[in-house]
Amino acid sequence: MKMSSKARYGLYVAVELAKNYSKNECLNVSTLSQATGVTEKYLEQIIALMKKADIVSATRGASGGYKLSVCPDELTVGQVLRAVEDNLEIVDCLHSDCAQRSKCVARNLWNKLYENINSYLDTITLTQLSEDNL
Repeated sequence: MKMSSKARYGLYVAVELAKNYSKNECLNVSTLSQATGVTEKYLEQIIALMKKADIVSATRGASGGYKLSVCPDELTVGQVLRAVEDNLEIVDCLHSDCAQRSKCVARNLWNKLYENINSYLDTITLTQLSEDNL
């Protein structure tokens, strides 16, 4: 399974926001862009997905920007990745109608792998990731 740039960058943004959570400060797109190395335009698209999932909140004004809506101790890597990705499925046919579904010899393998990946990602909080305590 290969993560998209959207997933990687969304996680970078979430970690940057987690590092600043205790300061209760907002980070603007320019600051996040410098910290992550991602263009502002692409970050805005990613942050919009994170806002839609209630992971990030926005504040307008001179000292405005973005901050986590949820404490990083309670927010998991899995939640962030699922917010910015369409899905984390490792094969396209896992949750769609597939003509070979009843005959697929690998379906259970793919399903268990998908469940284990998601389960593992849901055990890692943003605090752990930001402090590199894995």
